[in-house]
Amino acid sequence: MPQAIFVVHLDDYQGFVVEKRHPFSFSLNEKILNLIFYEHEKEEKENLRYSEIDNVRIVSFVDRARPRWMACFVLTADEDYEGLKEEIPGMGRLIIELMVENPELVHLDEILESHSSLGEASEEQRYAQIFLTPSSGLVLEKIENEGVERAAKLSIWLKSQVQSDSVDLRESILPLMDSGIVNVEIIGKGIEAVFLVKDVFAYRAPPVEAITKARKSMPGLAAQYQQRVAEFFAPPPPSRGYNPTIPSDDPNSPLVEDREKIARVLSKKIEYKVLTSLRDEPLSVREISNRTLLQEEIVQNALFSLESENVAAQIGEGIWALVTNPIMESFIPEFVLPLIADKLSNDEITPEIARRHLEILAEKWSGEQ
Repeated sequence: MPQAIFVVHLDDYQGFVVEKRHPFSFSLNEKILNLIFYEHEKEEKENLRYSEIDNVRIVSFVDRARPRWMACFVLTADEDYEGLKEEIPGMGRLIIELMVENPELVHLDEILESHSSLGEASEEQRYAQIFLTPSSGLVLEKIENEGVERAAKLSIWLKSQVQSDSVDLRESILPLMDSGIVNVEIIGKGIEAVFLVKDVFAYRAPPVEAITKARKSMPGLAAQYQQRVAEFFAPPPPSRGYNPTIPSDDPNSPLVEDREKIARVLSKKIEYKVLTSLRDEPLSVREISNRTLLQEEIVQNALFSLESENVAAQIGEGIWALVTNPIMESFIPEFVLPLIADKLSNDEITPEIARRHLEILAEKWSGEQ
């Protein structure tokens, strides 16, 4: 177990600030902080580094989603770094996330003792980033309409949409690439093409599994739980409730407005971990804490946040459950097949681009259907 943890923030005016440390008596000089931090700056992704500086063994972690923050773990002289490479990134993610969102909930000694951590982004969390990144949603809508488009043409279109020459297509398209929604390849004589490979759908599902489990494990609360869910999805008239089957171009559709809310919920790392623990069944705060290895105070704070978004609610004394189950999932974009044929017949794309698009779709989906 590391002998010390400290959390560093690079401030524009104060320089390096050690925001939290455990034990409190532990200290480091500016030289060590500089050397560690600027080694990380050479990378452009989440990364873990091992350093030995002035006989101090330090494992440091940065999360590119939270720039200018660094979590550092000081190892004892005989501690095995290789044995900690899997565990430290998860603890680092949790510490940095809490420092940004709720610094008063950061108790380094408890995190170290319980090995609390956050995993890497899940597939649906990567989908969520599409709708939280400026212009990425626009690019997705365009490529859904086109199926395949030349990057140069897409860049011109995007600049006209946002009325700015400074917008960078690569930044806007990165979440689409990271989540596997699009592929970008060079085809033929230097033609950079953007292919739609998957499409994504965001909606709130009824928590069917949790309700089923509640009927068996807590029959006294099951009826109340089911009623609470019904109030959201199918309230009595004149309320419309929530129906994800209403077409998204209908002015009464909840999907367009709710999609960003779903994306925000899924993108919050701590809330997401608590949410996933409730997908199977209702639980108490202590039970969630035991399953997630998050401190009860952190769990309670996340539950209040989920409650404010109509995701979770208390259904009994100390029992929390999902009222809605926010989901982002992908599906095969079969609608691109006639788009490819039309573009090919109208000479908007080359036979090579059309062939490659079909190959990519087959490679992606042949084993998943």
